[in-house]
Amino acid sequence: MALGDMFGKVAGLMGDDFDFAAKLEELGVAPSMLENLDIEAAKTFIAEKGFDLSMLDNLGLDIDELIAKFKGGA
Repeated sequence: MALGDMFGKVAGLMGDDFDFAAKLEELGVAPSMLENLDIEAAKTFIAEKGFDLSMLDNLGLDIDELIAKFKGGA
């Protein structure tokens, strides 16, 4: 699934005004900050910034893939 498609799916499920990348940036998370982190460390970092990834997981999204695409690794 392309990055835009994944973000579109998130937006569709969370409401039309939800943007995963924008939300992470609001929390002070830029793709470059996750660049040298593995997926588990990135999840921890994002959670420490206050974003609950479990809500996306509950929607059936592949969190690992979503983070990898956000940070430019996929």
